[in-house]
Amino acid sequence: MERAATLDGESDWTGRRPGKRPMLAGIEVREEDLEPQKGLHVVSILFRVSSVVILVLALGQFAAWWLDRPPGGAGVGLLVGDTIRLMVFAGLLWAAGDLANLMIKTHYDTRATRILLTRQTYMMRLMGEASGALPSASDPHRRSTDVPLAEDRADAQG
Repeated sequence: MERAATLDGESDWTGRRPGKRPMLAGIEVREEDLEPQKGLHVVSILFRVSSVVILVLALGQFAAWWLDRPPGGAGVGLLVGDTIRLMVFAGLLWAAGDLANLMIKTHYDTRATRILLTRQTYMMRLMGEASGALPSASDPHRRSTDVPLAEDRADAQG
């Protein structure tokens, strides 16, 4: 038994059919609609790793001072101030990593919304043409605002 492929390339042979497509913000999309955000993901990881390294170095600085204290407790103010500054900077780097992840998720949601809106517009156009409320388009890929081709102008004139 031979399976037929549909016009848009969805079939069992291609493996591209509803139910097997990737999900983007809860909507099935084509592989062509996905845009990987590897750069932002790497930046997010880099910020978080930098944050952890700075935090470990701040704690190491405090531990080194604690193990080998100068006489009279000298440098406590400088140590506390520097440690707090490093911890705040580490927190800001971690937050920057979170912002990069938020940008990735926002991009995915925006992309999924565009895809869904395009699908809805297409379905409404088909429903309008079927009910007679809209004139049927001769070429579904052309917009009404597109410049007519030379053969279309010739057909209209004569």
